[in-house]
Amino acid sequence: MTEPNFATMPIADLRTYVLSHRTDDEAFYALADRVHTEGVEIQSLEHLTELIETKRRVREDQLE
Repeated sequence: MTEPNFATMPIADLRTYVLSHRTDDEAFYALADRVHTEGVEIQSLEHLTELIETKRRVREDQLE
């Protein structure tokens, strides 16, 4: 399977990818970088907070 190119992926598609591949750190950080560098308007701060919290829990579970 070919790794997606996060740099060329539309941000909406990248967001969808991150939501369906919650353990993919590379995708998560690519999305965070794109949101930061492109100044993307977050439609729902609550949703972004939830995504970050989910990522934190997944990482904690992996460490246990």
